[in-house]
Amino acid sequence: MKVSTKGRYAIRFLLDLALHDQSKPVSLNKIAKRQDISEKYLWQIVANLKTAGFVSTAKGKKGGFFLVKTPDRITLKDILNALEGNCFLVDCVHNQNTCKRNATCAARSMWSEASKRIDAVLASFTLADLVAKAKSRDTHEALSYII
Repeated sequence: MKVSTKGRYAIRFLLDLALHDQSKPVSLNKIAKRQDISEKYLWQIVANLKTAGFVSTAKGKKGGFFLVKTPDRITLKDILNALEGNCFLVDCVHNQNTCKRNATCAARSMWSEASKRIDAVLASFTLADLVAKAKSRDTHEALSYII
């Protein structure tokens, strides 16, 4: 399994929103510049995030995007599922009809267990956890440069 660019950028987009002032919308242009992501590509990602109910928009001169849910209610599993679908290492775990050896496969149960564990790890991390890590790193970096 490999998380796609869309999945990674969605996490970066939501993290950027969560790290900035939640009381006012943030423009896509500002996030694109801060994250060094094409604005055109972000539009595609934001459409999925909006459909999934993570973000909404405010129109007008001071418009932009804002989180609909608090960061502690958004898991990495939620984000990746919205962009990439459910996480299964092999197709037969999700759809038994994809392999004619399904009933006798010795490895299928291992693939299923590995997929469940990855799913559990992704579900255990929230956007709030990433915010805390990002703020902690910023603090440590700032402290390491004080002379």
